[in-house]
Amino acid sequence: MKTVTEKEWQMILEQSPTNNDLRYIMRYTSKAEEAWAQLLKQSPTNEDLRYIIECTSKEEEAGAQLLKQSPTNEDLRYIIKHTTKAEEAWAQLLKQSPTNEDLQYIIRYTSKAEEAQRILDKRAKNKSMIDIIKER
Repeated sequence: MKTVTEKEWQMILEQSPTNNDLRYIMRYTSKAEEAWAQLLKQSPTNEDLRYIIECTSKEEEAGAQLLKQSPTNEDLRYIIKHTTKAEEAWAQLLKQSPTNEDLQYIIRYTSKAEEAQRILDKRAKNKSMIDIIKER
């Protein structure tokens, strides 16, 4: 971990760091808390938050923020796999018409396997075999 002094941090702030700069600081320096606070002020993108979930110790905070800002199905899968907010993400994913791939992910990584499997089974009954194979 690289040490960043308070004076260096102030200089970074004066130079208007990008979200990518802040992501780097969070992952590799002693100013992770400060960089996280600054990133929140700069409106992190969903991609920024997925990076933080996967690569820093702020996965819970980033997951909570991501749930607030119109997450995609991919975003929700990140939350499910890397945070304790799987139940909230699963509920949101259900509202967003999960794909079969999303449901298979749910089966692998959550306690909602039976519910996801029921949805897949219901879909299978309503589709031809060729449609099922195409969706794999």
